[in-house]
Amino acid sequence: MAGGAANDDDEIVGINVTPLVDIMLVLLIIFMVTTSTITNPEGLAIDKPEASSGSTIEGASILIQCDPEGNVAVDAEPTANDGEIKAAIAAKLAEDPNVQGIVQCDEKSNVGQMVRLIDLLRDAGVKKYAIATKKPAAAG
Repeated sequence: MAGGAANDDDEIVGINVTPLVDIMLVLLIIFMVTTSTITNPEGLAIDKPEASSGSTIEGASILIQCDPEGNVAVDAEPTANDGEIKAAIAAKLAEDPNVQGIVQCDEKSNVGQMVRLIDLLRDAGVKKYAIATKKPAAAG
C-alpha cells in the first residue's frame, strides 16, 4: 500500500532540530523585549564629567543624582522636591551618622543644581561629601 509504512522498527539516527530552533527564537525575542525595558539600576541616566584626580569612597554613602532636565534621584529613587530629598538624607543619617554624600550630576547640568544639592546635604548634617566623576578616556 502506498499510504502506510511497512517497517516501523527502524532506529532514529537523525535529530529533529526544528523544535529546538523554535524555542531558541522565542527565548531570543523574550530577552530582546525584557532588556529594552530594564531601567538604569543607578537611577537617572547620567553622563558624569571627567576628572583624573578622582578616588573611591569607602563606607556608607548616600547618592544624589541630577540630570540636565532638573530631575533628582536619591539612592536611585526619583524625588519631587527638596522636602523628599531632606527626608531621605535624614533617614540615611539615622542609620549611620558618618554617612558620606555623593553628588552625581550630568556634565550638562546646571552648576546651581549641584550647589543646591550639596547645600541640602550640608543642611541635613552630612559632614563629608564628594562629586562623582569618571576617569578620562586614555589617549591613544
